[in-house]
Amino acid sequence: MGNTVPRELRTWGDEVGIVARRWWWALAVIVAMTWRPPVPAVQVAFNWAILVLVLLVAAWVILTARRMPHRPDEKWKRDVGRGIYRSWTAVAMRLGLAVPDYSARGTVPPSVSYPVWDGWTCNLHVSLPQGLGREHLQAQTGLLAQAFGARRAVVEGSHIGSLLLRLEYADALDEPFRLENDLPWDGKTVPMGIFSSGQIWRLRLGPHTLVAGASGSGKASLVWGLLLGLAEPIHSGLVEVWGVDRKGGMELALGRQLLTRFADDAQRSVILLEEAVDAMQARARQLAGKTRQHVAAKDSPTIVILIDELAALTAYETDRDLLRRANAAIATLASQGRAVGFVVFACLQDPRKETLPARGLFTQTVGLRLRDRMETAMVLGDGAVVAGALCHEILPDTPGVAYVLPEDGKPPERVRAGLVTDEMIRDTASRFAAPRQIPIVIPESPPDVPRQPRSRREPRTTTRKETAS
Repeated sequence: MGNTVPRELRTWGDEVGIVARRWWWALAVIVAMTWRPPVPAVQVAFNWAILVLVLLVAAWVILTARRMPHRPDEKWKRDVGRGIYRSWTAVAMRLGLAVPDYSARGTVPPSVSYPVWDGWTCNLHVSLPQGLGREHLQAQTGLLAQAFGARRAVVEGSHIGSLLLRLEYADALDEPFRLENDLPWDGKTVPMGIFSSGQIWRLRLGPHTLVAGASGSGKASLVWGLLLGLAEPIHSGLVEVWGVDRKGGMELALGRQLLTRFADDAQRSVILLEEAVDAMQARARQLAGKTRQHVAAKDSPTIVILIDELAALTAYETDRDLLRRANAAIATLASQGRAVGFVVFACLQDPRKETLPARGLFTQTVGLRLRDRMETAMVLGDGAVVAGALCHEILPDTPGVAYVLPEDGKPPERVRAGLVTDEMIRDTASRFAAPRQIPIVIPESPPDVPRQPRSRREPRTTTRKETAS
């Protein structure tokens, strides 16, 4: 990697030293020019050469001064970066991030690249010596953040030779924000919020998505972020949202115009799910032999089954028949719906398997603030927790902050959903109402047939002959 300080970390003294080493010949020329030759013509040439050299040096000084940081934050970043690079070896040795070097009777710590700033995040590429793995570096992220004064440290990458240590000194997710995105729908993703890097977080529409979070963790931000992000295709008929709100409609009723179908009680919710299964299977029969992947069209839209408080259907319902039917319908939709354009997006508070038997069928999961490490592992998996997805450490005053586990197996990513106000919901619902709304009809139960009373048998009288025998 070399010992030369990189350009973004150089001080004025570093620049002068580099010039002294690289431009020694220029200094020698200046010394030579101070010698006055006896011939006047030569003296004039020397004077012109000195003038040109002075102008070149002045130009170099001006350019160097323009490159040097003038703002306080740039100077702070430069000083912090220099400190991290200079103290890395000592910090790594203290934290046990080193392996014995028997040939030299010493130890070999990981080597790092020069720090490069991405906003308020300091990135270092880490090369681990043989004997250390990603899990060793990941296990020390808390102490590394403390040693370098960062708010948190994250390790990215899975291969030993491409590990990236990100030291975050400011959090882009601290403050709530409103997501303004007028881009047309790309047919695959929905803008939901931002990543910790400040880039737009777009949720893939296609994998069945499970959102788990404690009360007050910000599930509503994701529900309405999905609906507002799909407002344009909903209005055009490319997407239909069938909503289930087991809180009596307190959440979804505000944007009722965006929903093609809506249920707010147990019986209608189960009917909606079962009719979604029937429609899914009918579409599968239509597409059989023609294609293996549904493409949204106005006569064959993508159907999003949006369920708020899923556990009320799968675990807390007191009617055993409705409970059984709801679990069967959800399992069928989650196992067969993706290829034919039926997508389930569900939210719940309790992620236990007893609460949601079909939990394993949701391949895209979002973990908001949860109660403990065990719940985080239930939602995102043990590997995600080891990789730094700590949903149980999300602060209560940051609703909408979550960890997303992508379907493709990449490391979990920290995000925050955009803030959605009631005014935004009303305005979007009035401007982008669904082209049709289909009511849910409860089938009439057959009239009860009165039960015939059982006839009482008369007591049998015994004859004198039967008594005698």
